[in-house]
Amino acid sequence: MKDDILKNHFLHPCNVGIVENYDHKIIVKSDQCNDVITFTVTITHNTIDDIKFEAYGCGYAIAGASLVSDAVKGKDIDLGIRDVEEMLNTMTIPDSNLRCIHLSLNAIKQLKDNLIAHGHTS
Repeated sequence: MKDDILKNHFLHPCNVGIVENYDHKIIVKSDQCNDVITFTVTITHNTIDDIKFEAYGCGYAIAGASLVSDAVKGKDIDLGIRDVEEMLNTMTIPDSNLRCIHLSLNAIKQLKDNLIAHGHTS
């Protein structure tokens, strides 16, 4: 891993596990490799109060789940998504591993879509 931030998230992942009494569970799977990430989340008024993940996959998938969960925790879901997108734009990630990182970002976007579909967010 060339990017120090991602390397640190791989070696010392944040938010690993399952949120007790979670409100939402999102499972994302890569269609190109064996990466599978499960996020459990509690949300109050569009704010991600707590988020944890369990991951089976490559180092980039694990680092991405840690980075994304750390970046969105305690934030409004839209702000969290924007922050992650901005952060990823500044990182050096091999093209072949971008999908592994984006898997976690896509999970948060899926969570937002689910909230909108059920009338829980704007």
